[in-house]
Amino acid sequence: MSDPGDERELAEAVEALRAAEERVAAALRAFLARDPVTGRPVHGRIGRAADITGWGQQRVKETVTPELAVRRRAQRDDGKEGRR
Repeated sequence: MSDPGDERELAEAVEALRAAEERVAAALRAFLARDPVTGRPVHGRIGRAADITGWGQQRVKETVTPELAVRRRAQRDDGKEGRR
């Protein structure tokens, strides 16, 4: 049987990890903000952010733009239904 102290420690660690991920996401949004003059993304920043975080470009993009993650999940789900 598991120790309640272990479960509490795990829950606290998970909460700390979620808070850290939110701070990373906020930093990524600032780092990847569009150029105020041109309105375009700054060249090379997504790749650099992926290198710094170790997350990969797709996760970086989806962290900065949650709508992109939703859209990609929907496309994957549609593709799975079509293959059945």
